[in-house]
Amino acid sequence: MSEIFDTIIIGAGLSGLQAALDLHSAKRSFLVLEARSRVGGKTKSVERTDGKGIQELGAAWLNDTNQSYVWGYAKRFGLTPVVQNTEGLVAAEDAHGICHMFPFGELPKFGEAVRSNIVTLRDEVERASLDPETFKEPMCDKLDGLSFEQYCTDLGAGPEALLTARVWSRGTLGQDPCDFSALAYLEVCRGGLGLLNLRYDGKNGAQYLRLQEGTQSIANGISKLLPADSIRLNTAVTSIAQSSVNSYTITTSGDETFNCRKVILSIPSPAYKNISFDPPLPSPKATYTQSVRYGTFVKLICLFKTPFWKRQGACGLAQSFRGPINHCRDTSVPDQGNFALTCFLCAEAGRKWLSLNGDDRIEVVLKQLGSLFGVGFEVVKDEFVDSITSGWTEDPWAGWGCPFATRPPGLQLGVENASEKGGGLYFVGTEFATDWRGYMEGALRSGKEGAKQVLADLMLESQLK
Repeated sequence: MSEIFDTIIIGAGLSGLQAALDLHSAKRSFLVLEARSRVGGKTKSVERTDGKGIQELGAAWLNDTNQSYVWGYAKRFGLTPVVQNTEGLVAAEDAHGICHMFPFGELPKFGEAVRSNIVTLRDEVERASLDPETFKEPMCDKLDGLSFEQYCTDLGAGPEALLTARVWSRGTLGQDPCDFSALAYLEVCRGGLGLLNLRYDGKNGAQYLRLQEGTQSIANGISKLLPADSIRLNTAVTSIAQSSVNSYTITTSGDETFNCRKVILSIPSPAYKNISFDPPLPSPKATYTQSVRYGTFVKLICLFKTPFWKRQGACGLAQSFRGPINHCRDTSVPDQGNFALTCFLCAEAGRKWLSLNGDDRIEVVLKQLGSLFGVGFEVVKDEFVDSITSGWTEDPWAGWGCPFATRPPGLQLGVENASEKGGGLYFVGTEFATDWRGYMEGALRSGKEGAKQVLADLMLESQLK
Protein backbone atom coordinates (compact mmCIF):
# COMPACT_ATOMS: atom_id res chain seq x y z
CA MET A 1 0.00 0.00 0.00
CA SER A 2 1.37 3.45 -0.91
CA GLU A 3 2.24 5.93 1.82
CA ILE A 4 -0.55 8.20 3.04
CA PHE A 5 0.86 11.65 3.75
CA ASP A 6 -0.67 13.93 6.31
CA THR A 7 -0.56 16.70 3.70
CA ILE A 8 0.33 17.17 0.07
CA ILE A 9 1.28 20.69 -0.95
CA ILE A 10 0.78 21.68 -4.56
CA GLY A 11 3.27 24.33 -5.57
CA ALA A 12 6.78 25.11 -4.31
CA GLY A 13 6.50 28.86 -4.22
CA LEU A 14 7.15 30.75 -1.01
CA SER A 15 3.74 30.05 0.51
CA GLY A 16 3.98 26.32 -0.21
CA LEU A 17 7.53 26.06 1.08
CA GLN A 18 6.64 27.96 4.25
CA ALA A 19 3.69 25.65 4.86
CA ALA A 20 5.96 22.65 4.31
CA LEU A 21 8.53 23.97 6.77
CA ASP A 22 5.90 24.51 9.45
CA LEU A 23 4.51 21.00 8.92
CA HIS A 24 8.03 19.61 9.07
CA SER A 25 8.70 21.45 12.33
CA ALA A 26 5.52 19.89 13.73
CA LYS A 27 6.79 16.44 12.65
CA ARG A 28 3.93 15.88 10.23
CA SER A 29 4.44 13.95 7.00
CA PHE A 30 4.11 15.92 3.77
CA LEU A 31 5.09 16.02 0.12
CA VAL A 32 5.48 19.07 -2.12
CA LEU A 33 4.57 18.62 -5.79
CA GLU A 34 5.89 21.29 -8.15
CA ALA A 35 5.13 21.46 -11.88
CA ARG A 36 8.22 23.46 -12.74
CA SER A 37 11.85 22.35 -12.73
CA ARG A 38 12.64 24.76 -9.89
CA VAL A 39 11.34 26.03 -6.58
CA GLY A 40 10.42 29.66 -6.00
CA GLY A 41 7.12 30.22 -7.80
CA LYS A 42 6.99 33.87 -8.80
CA THR A 43 10.44 34.55 -7.50
CA LYS A 44 12.68 34.03 -10.50
CA SER A 45 16.23 35.35 -10.34
CA VAL A 46 18.29 35.18 -13.52
CA GLU A 47 21.94 35.82 -14.37
CA ARG A 48 22.73 38.72 -16.65
CA THR A 49 23.80 37.53 -20.07
CA ASP A 50 27.22 39.13 -19.51
CA GLY A 51 27.66 37.48 -16.11
CA LYS A 52 27.52 40.74 -14.13
CA GLY A 53 25.12 39.65 -11.41
CA ILE A 54 21.43 38.88 -10.94
CA GLN A 55 18.21 40.52 -12.11
CA GLU A 56 14.67 39.67 -11.04
CA LEU A 57 12.00 38.52 -13.45
CA GLY A 58 9.61 38.02 -10.55
CA ALA A 59 9.31 39.36 -7.00
CA ALA A 60 12.13 41.79 -6.31
CA TRP A 61 11.56 44.08 -3.31
CA LEU A 62 11.33 43.76 0.48
CA ASN A 63 12.17 45.76 3.58
CA ASP A 64 13.80 45.17 6.93
CA THR A 65 11.26 46.81 9.24
CA ASN A 66 7.70 45.64 8.63
CA GLN A 67 8.27 42.49 6.56
CA SER A 68 9.60 40.30 9.34
CA TYR A 69 9.39 36.87 7.71
CA VAL A 70 11.08 37.64 4.41
CA TRP A 71 13.71 39.78 6.12
CA GLY A 72 14.28 37.03 8.68
CA TYR A 73 15.08 34.59 5.87
CA ALA A 74 17.36 37.10 4.17
CA LYS A 75 19.39 37.32 7.37
CA ARG A 76 19.22 33.57 8.07
CA PHE A 77 20.60 32.71 4.64
CA GLY A 78 23.26 35.42 4.70
CA LEU A 79 21.87 37.32 1.71
CA THR A 80 23.19 40.76 0.79
CA PRO A 81 20.67 43.63 0.85
CA VAL A 82 20.86 46.33 -1.80
CA VAL A 83 19.20 49.63 -0.86
CA GLN A 84 16.95 50.94 -3.61
CA ASN A 85 18.46 54.09 -5.06
CA THR A 86 16.44 57.22 -4.32
CA GLU A 87 19.24 59.76 -4.67
CA GLY A 88 18.37 62.14 -7.46
CA LEU A 89 15.41 63.21 -9.52
CA VAL A 90 12.35 61.27 -10.66
CA ALA A 91 11.36 61.40 -14.33
CA ALA A 92 7.77 62.00 -15.40
CA GLU A 93 6.01 61.97 -18.77
CA ASP A 94 2.56 63.46 -19.33
CA ALA A 95 -0.11 62.18 -21.71
CA HIS A 96 1.33 64.28 -24.56
CA GLY A 97 4.85 62.90 -24.22
CA ILE A 98 6.29 65.97 -22.50
CA CYS A 99 8.90 64.94 -19.93
CA HIS A 100 10.42 66.62 -16.91
CA MET A 101 12.15 65.63 -13.68
CA PHE A 102 11.35 66.47 -10.06
CA PRO A 103 12.86 65.69 -6.64
CA PHE A 104 12.18 62.27 -5.12
CA GLY A 105 9.40 62.51 -2.54
CA GLU A 106 7.68 65.39 -4.30
CA LEU A 107 5.00 65.54 -7.01
CA PRO A 108 5.43 66.08 -10.75
CA LYS A 109 5.31 69.69 -11.93
CA PHE A 110 1.81 69.64 -13.40
CA GLY A 111 0.62 73.03 -12.16
CA GLU A 112 -0.75 73.96 -8.75
CA ALA A 113 -4.42 73.12 -9.37
CA VAL A 114 -3.58 69.72 -10.84
CA ARG A 115 -1.10 68.95 -8.06
CA SER A 116 -3.71 69.89 -5.45
CA ASN A 117 -6.24 67.56 -7.08
CA ILE A 118 -3.72 64.69 -7.10
CA VAL A 119 -2.86 65.31 -3.44
CA THR A 120 -6.55 65.32 -2.47
CA LEU A 121 -7.09 61.97 -4.22
CA ARG A 122 -3.91 60.47 -2.81
CA ASP A 123 -4.73 61.53 0.73
CA GLU A 124 -8.28 60.20 0.55
CA VAL A 125 -7.13 56.80 -0.74
CA GLU A 126 -4.54 56.76 2.02
CA ARG A 127 -7.11 57.66 4.67
CA ALA A 128 -9.65 55.11 3.47
CA SER A 129 -7.08 52.32 3.26
CA LEU A 130 -6.09 52.87 6.90
CA ASP A 131 -9.64 53.32 8.27
CA PRO A 132 -11.04 50.06 9.73
CA GLU A 133 -14.59 51.23 8.92
CA THR A 134 -13.77 50.99 5.21
CA PHE A 135 -13.67 47.22 5.51
CA LYS A 136 -16.89 46.80 7.49
CA GLU A 137 -20.47 46.72 6.26
CA PRO A 138 -22.10 48.69 4.75
CA MET A 139 -19.08 50.59 3.42
CA CYS A 140 -17.19 47.53 2.18
CA ASP A 141 -20.18 46.31 0.14
CA LYS A 142 -20.57 49.72 -1.45
CA LEU A 143 -16.90 49.93 -2.34
CA ASP A 144 -16.81 46.39 -3.71
CA GLY A 145 -19.58 47.35 -6.12
CA LEU A 146 -17.59 50.29 -7.48
CA SER A 147 -14.65 50.17 -9.83
CA PHE A 148 -11.58 51.98 -8.54
CA GLU A 149 -11.99 54.40 -11.45
CA GLN A 150 -15.54 55.30 -10.38
CA TYR A 151 -14.37 55.64 -6.78
CA CYS A 152 -11.69 58.13 -7.84
CA THR A 153 -14.15 60.01 -10.04
CA ASP A 154 -16.62 60.25 -7.16
CA LEU A 155 -13.83 61.77 -5.07
CA GLY A 156 -13.48 64.54 -7.64
CA ALA A 157 -10.41 63.29 -9.50
CA GLY A 158 -9.67 65.30 -12.61
CA PRO A 159 -7.97 63.97 -15.76
CA GLU A 160 -4.39 64.06 -14.44
CA ALA A 161 -5.41 62.64 -11.07
CA LEU A 162 -7.16 59.76 -12.86
CA LEU A 163 -4.04 59.16 -14.92
CA THR A 164 -2.02 59.17 -11.70
CA ALA A 165 -4.38 56.56 -10.24
CA ARG A 166 -3.85 54.56 -13.43
CA VAL A 167 -0.09 54.60 -12.85
CA TRP A 168 -0.73 53.29 -9.33
CA SER A 169 -3.06 50.52 -10.40
CA ARG A 170 -1.02 49.43 -13.38
CA GLY A 171 2.07 49.34 -11.21
CA THR A 172 0.39 47.20 -8.56
CA LEU A 173 -1.89 44.96 -10.62
CA GLY A 174 -1.16 45.45 -14.30
CA GLN A 175 -4.78 46.55 -14.68
CA ASP A 176 -6.59 49.80 -15.31
CA PRO A 177 -8.75 51.37 -12.56
CA CYS A 178 -11.95 50.33 -14.35
CA ASP A 179 -10.98 46.64 -14.15
CA PHE A 180 -11.14 45.97 -10.41
CA SER A 181 -13.17 46.96 -7.40
CA ALA A 182 -12.31 49.93 -5.23
CA LEU A 183 -12.39 47.70 -2.16
CA ALA A 184 -9.91 45.27 -3.72
CA TYR A 185 -7.38 48.07 -4.25
CA LEU A 186 -7.93 49.57 -0.81
CA GLU A 187 -7.31 46.11 0.70
CA VAL A 188 -3.96 45.94 -1.06
CA CYS A 189 -3.08 49.42 0.20
CA ARG A 190 -4.14 48.51 3.75
CA GLY A 191 -1.93 45.42 3.69
CA GLY A 192 1.03 47.53 2.63
CA LEU A 193 0.44 50.00 5.49
CA GLY A 194 -1.23 52.55 3.25
CA LEU A 195 -0.95 53.79 -0.32
CA LEU A 196 2.06 55.97 0.45
CA ASN A 197 4.07 53.18 2.02
CA LEU A 198 3.02 50.73 -0.70
CA ARG A 199 4.53 53.01 -3.33
CA TYR A 200 7.52 54.20 -1.30
CA ASP A 201 11.11 53.29 -2.18
CA GLY A 202 12.69 54.63 1.00
CA LYS A 203 13.12 53.19 4.49
CA ASN A 204 10.04 51.20 5.65
CA GLY A 205 8.58 51.30 2.14
CA ALA A 206 7.56 48.37 -0.01
CA GLN A 207 10.45 48.89 -2.45
CA TYR A 208 13.26 49.66 0.01
CA LEU A 209 15.57 46.66 -0.48
CA ARG A 210 16.60 44.10 -3.07
CA LEU A 211 18.88 41.10 -2.66
CA GLN A 212 22.17 40.87 -4.50
CA GLU A 213 21.95 37.07 -4.71
CA GLY A 214 18.35 37.23 -5.94
CA THR A 215 15.08 36.70 -4.13
CA GLN A 216 14.82 33.13 -5.41
CA SER A 217 17.66 32.43 -2.97
CA ILE A 218 15.05 32.54 -0.21
CA ALA A 219 13.05 29.71 -1.75
CA ASN A 220 16.24 27.77 -2.44
CA GLY A 221 17.26 28.26 1.19
CA ILE A 222 13.93 27.12 2.61
CA SER A 223 13.95 24.03 0.38
CA LYS A 224 17.29 23.01 1.86
CA LEU A 225 15.74 23.06 5.35
CA LEU A 226 13.33 20.33 4.25
CA PRO A 227 14.02 16.60 3.86
CA ALA A 228 15.77 15.84 0.58
CA ASP A 229 12.95 13.68 -0.78
CA SER A 230 10.08 15.96 0.25
CA ILE A 231 9.93 18.05 -2.94
CA ARG A 232 9.12 16.53 -6.32
CA LEU A 233 9.93 18.85 -9.23
CA ASN A 234 8.57 18.44 -12.78
CA THR A 235 5.46 16.92 -11.24
CA ALA A 236 2.35 18.68 -12.51
CA VAL A 237 -0.87 17.84 -10.71
CA THR A 238 -3.83 17.15 -13.00
CA SER A 239 -6.53 16.00 -10.57
CA ILE A 240 -7.51 15.98 -6.90
CA ALA A 241 -10.15 13.43 -5.93
CA GLN A 242 -11.66 12.95 -2.48
CA SER A 243 -12.27 9.28 -1.72
CA SER A 244 -13.49 9.70 1.87
CA VAL A 245 -13.82 12.34 4.55
CA ASN A 246 -10.09 12.39 5.31
CA SER A 247 -8.62 10.88 2.16
CA TYR A 248 -7.53 12.46 -1.13
CA THR A 249 -5.86 11.01 -4.20
CA ILE A 250 -3.60 13.28 -6.22
CA THR A 251 -2.88 12.35 -9.83
CA THR A 252 -0.06 13.88 -11.88
CA SER A 253 0.54 14.37 -15.60
CA GLY A 254 2.85 11.36 -15.43
CA ASP A 255 -0.03 9.19 -14.13
CA GLU A 256 1.51 8.91 -10.69
CA THR A 257 -0.85 8.90 -7.73
CA PHE A 258 -0.29 10.06 -4.16
CA ASN A 259 -2.59 9.76 -1.16
CA CYS A 260 -3.04 12.19 1.69
CA ARG A 261 -5.38 13.46 4.38
CA LYS A 262 -5.11 17.15 3.57
CA VAL A 263 -4.23 19.19 0.48
CA ILE A 264 -2.70 22.66 0.48
CA LEU A 265 -3.00 24.46 -2.85
CA SER A 266 -0.19 26.96 -3.13
CA ILE A 267 -0.75 28.07 -6.71
CA PRO A 268 -2.49 31.19 -8.05
CA SER A 269 -6.26 30.95 -8.40
CA PRO A 270 -6.20 31.16 -12.23
CA ALA A 271 -3.92 28.10 -12.27
CA TYR A 272 -6.63 25.99 -10.60
CA LYS A 273 -8.04 25.67 -14.13
CA ASN A 274 -5.21 23.21 -14.84
CA ILE A 275 -6.58 20.79 -12.23
CA SER A 276 -9.71 18.63 -12.17
CA PHE A 277 -11.46 18.57 -8.78
CA ASP A 278 -13.75 15.75 -7.63
CA PRO A 279 -15.94 16.84 -5.99
CA PRO A 280 -15.87 20.30 -7.58
CA LEU A 281 -14.48 23.23 -5.63
CA PRO A 282 -16.88 24.77 -3.11
CA SER A 283 -19.21 27.23 -4.81
CA PRO A 284 -17.66 30.46 -3.42
CA LYS A 285 -14.18 29.24 -4.34
CA ALA A 286 -15.26 28.20 -7.84
CA THR A 287 -16.94 31.55 -8.43
CA TYR A 288 -13.89 33.43 -7.22
CA THR A 289 -11.50 31.34 -9.33
CA GLN A 290 -13.54 31.90 -12.47
CA SER A 291 -13.96 35.63 -11.84
CA VAL A 292 -10.60 36.97 -10.70
CA ARG A 293 -8.13 37.93 -13.35
CA TYR A 294 -4.67 39.16 -14.07
CA GLY A 295 -3.85 42.26 -15.99
CA THR A 296 -0.90 42.59 -18.35
CA PHE A 297 2.28 43.04 -16.34
CA VAL A 298 5.58 42.65 -18.20
CA LYS A 299 9.03 43.34 -16.87
CA LEU A 300 11.55 44.39 -19.47
CA ILE A 301 14.94 44.65 -17.81
CA CYS A 302 17.30 46.80 -19.85
CA LEU A 303 20.98 46.20 -19.14
CA PHE A 304 23.45 49.05 -19.64
CA LYS A 305 27.18 49.73 -19.68
CA THR A 306 26.86 52.60 -17.20
CA PRO A 307 24.09 54.25 -15.17
CA PHE A 308 23.68 57.06 -17.72
CA TRP A 309 20.59 58.41 -15.90
CA LYS A 310 22.75 59.41 -12.92
CA ARG A 311 24.69 61.81 -15.12
CA GLN A 312 21.39 63.63 -15.56
CA GLY A 313 20.90 63.80 -11.80
CA ALA A 314 18.20 61.11 -11.92
CA CYS A 315 17.68 58.22 -9.50
CA GLY A 316 16.26 55.94 -12.20
CA LEU A 317 12.66 56.08 -10.99
CA ALA A 318 10.24 57.20 -13.68
CA GLN A 319 6.52 57.19 -14.45
CA SER A 320 4.57 57.82 -17.63
CA PHE A 321 0.97 58.66 -18.50
CA ARG A 322 1.66 57.74 -22.11
CA GLY A 323 3.49 54.40 -22.19
CA PRO A 324 4.48 51.86 -23.17
CA ILE A 325 6.55 52.10 -19.96
CA ASN A 326 4.21 52.70 -17.01
CA HIS A 327 7.11 53.11 -14.61
CA CYS A 328 10.69 51.98 -14.19
CA ARG A 329 13.22 51.62 -11.40
CA ASP A 330 16.98 51.41 -11.14
CA THR A 331 17.79 47.75 -10.36
CA SER A 332 21.55 48.15 -10.49
CA VAL A 333 24.14 46.61 -8.19
CA PRO A 334 27.00 49.08 -8.75
CA ASP A 335 29.69 46.99 -7.03
CA GLN A 336 29.19 44.30 -9.69
CA GLY A 337 28.99 46.66 -12.65
CA ASN A 338 25.38 45.45 -12.87
CA PHE A 339 23.60 48.51 -14.26
CA ALA A 340 19.96 48.13 -15.22
CA LEU A 341 16.58 49.78 -15.46
CA THR A 342 13.59 47.51 -14.91
CA CYS A 343 10.71 48.78 -17.02
CA PHE A 344 7.10 47.78 -16.33
CA LEU A 345 4.80 47.55 -19.36
CA CYS A 346 1.25 47.19 -18.17
CA ALA A 347 -2.41 46.91 -19.13
CA GLU A 348 -3.42 48.19 -22.58
CA ALA A 349 -0.06 49.85 -23.24
CA GLY A 350 1.68 46.60 -22.34
CA ARG A 351 -0.56 44.59 -24.66
CA LYS A 352 0.17 46.93 -27.57
CA TRP A 353 3.88 46.61 -26.84
CA LEU A 354 3.64 42.81 -26.83
CA SER A 355 2.10 42.96 -30.32
CA LEU A 356 5.32 44.46 -31.73
CA ASN A 357 8.17 42.36 -33.07
CA GLY A 358 11.30 41.92 -30.96
CA ASP A 359 13.44 44.71 -32.44
CA ASP A 360 10.60 47.22 -32.40
CA ARG A 361 9.84 46.38 -28.79
CA ILE A 362 13.34 47.30 -27.70
CA GLU A 363 13.58 50.39 -29.86
CA VAL A 364 10.34 51.93 -28.60
CA VAL A 365 11.41 51.41 -24.97
CA LEU A 366 14.90 52.82 -25.51
CA LYS A 367 13.40 55.87 -27.20
CA GLN A 368 11.08 56.42 -24.26
CA LEU A 369 13.95 56.08 -21.78
CA GLY A 370 15.89 58.64 -23.82
CA SER A 371 12.99 61.07 -23.51
CA LEU A 372 12.31 60.38 -19.83
CA PHE A 373 15.90 61.03 -18.80
CA GLY A 374 16.57 63.78 -21.31
CA VAL A 375 19.49 62.15 -23.14
CA GLY A 376 17.90 61.07 -26.42
CA PHE A 377 17.65 57.73 -28.18
CA GLU A 378 21.20 57.54 -29.52
CA VAL A 379 22.80 57.87 -26.09
CA VAL A 380 20.57 55.16 -24.61
CA LYS A 381 21.13 52.91 -27.62
CA ASP A 382 24.90 53.27 -27.26
CA GLU A 383 24.72 52.40 -23.55
CA PHE A 384 22.40 49.42 -24.12
CA VAL A 385 23.89 45.94 -23.64
CA ASP A 386 20.97 43.52 -23.67
CA SER A 387 17.50 42.94 -22.26
CA ILE A 388 15.64 40.27 -20.31
CA THR A 389 11.85 39.92 -20.57
CA SER A 390 9.51 38.20 -18.15
CA GLY A 391 7.25 35.53 -19.62
CA TRP A 392 4.54 35.15 -17.01
CA THR A 393 1.69 35.50 -19.49
CA GLU A 394 2.85 32.25 -21.14
CA ASP A 395 3.27 30.28 -17.92
CA PRO A 396 0.22 28.10 -17.08
CA TRP A 397 1.53 27.38 -13.58
CA ALA A 398 1.59 31.09 -12.83
CA GLY A 399 -1.99 31.20 -14.10
CA TRP A 400 -0.84 33.03 -17.26
CA GLY A 401 -0.09 36.25 -15.45
CA CYS A 402 1.59 38.26 -12.72
CA PRO A 403 1.84 39.57 -10.01
CA PHE A 404 -1.50 38.42 -8.55
CA ALA A 405 -5.11 38.13 -9.66
CA THR A 406 -7.77 40.42 -8.26
CA ARG A 407 -11.52 40.68 -8.45
CA PRO A 408 -13.67 42.85 -10.69
CA PRO A 409 -16.25 45.26 -9.27
CA GLY A 410 -19.55 43.74 -8.20
CA LEU A 411 -18.32 40.22 -7.41
CA GLN A 412 -19.23 40.67 -3.72
CA LEU A 413 -16.90 37.82 -2.82
CA GLY A 414 -13.69 38.76 -1.08
CA VAL A 415 -10.49 36.84 -0.52
CA GLU A 416 -11.63 35.97 3.01
CA ASN A 417 -14.44 33.84 1.54
CA ALA A 418 -12.30 32.52 -1.30
CA SER A 419 -9.50 31.41 1.01
CA GLU A 420 -11.76 29.50 3.40
CA LYS A 421 -10.91 25.82 3.46
CA GLY A 422 -13.20 23.40 1.66
CA GLY A 423 -13.24 20.03 3.41
CA GLY A 424 -9.61 18.95 3.42
CA LEU A 425 -8.54 21.55 0.84
CA TYR A 426 -6.64 24.62 2.04
CA PHE A 427 -5.83 27.62 -0.12
CA VAL A 428 -2.70 29.73 0.33
CA GLY A 429 -0.71 32.26 -1.64
CA THR A 430 0.13 35.94 -1.65
CA GLU A 431 -3.24 36.80 -3.25
CA PHE A 432 -4.96 35.59 -0.05
CA ALA A 433 -2.73 37.48 2.38
CA THR A 434 -4.31 40.14 4.56
CA ASP A 435 -0.96 41.90 4.94
CA TRP A 436 1.47 42.52 2.08
CA ARG A 437 -0.74 40.99 -0.59
CA GLY A 438 1.26 40.60 -3.78
CA TYR A 439 4.61 40.58 -1.98
CA MET A 440 6.91 37.82 -0.76
CA GLU A 441 6.01 38.68 2.81
CA GLY A 442 2.34 38.07 2.03
CA ALA A 443 3.13 34.67 0.52
CA LEU A 444 5.07 33.60 3.60
CA ARG A 445 2.37 34.80 5.97
CA SER A 446 -0.32 32.99 3.99
CA GLY A 447 1.72 29.79 3.98
CA LYS A 448 2.08 29.94 7.75
CA GLU A 449 -1.66 30.49 8.18
CA GLY A 450 -2.48 27.54 5.93
CA ALA A 451 -0.14 25.25 7.85
CA LYS A 452 -1.64 26.46 11.12
CA GLN A 453 -5.13 25.50 9.93
CA VAL A 454 -3.98 22.07 8.76
CA LEU A 455 -2.14 21.33 11.99
CA ALA A 456 -5.14 22.36 14.09
CA ASP A 457 -7.47 20.12 12.07
CA LEU A 458 -5.10 17.15 12.15
CA MET A 459 -4.80 17.47 15.93
CA LEU A 460 -8.56 17.72 16.37
CA GLU A 461 -9.11 14.64 14.24
CA SER A 462 -6.55 12.66 16.24
CA GLN A 463 -8.28 13.65 19.49
CA LEU A 464 -11.64 12.47 18.13
CA LYS A 465 -10.38 9.02 17.23
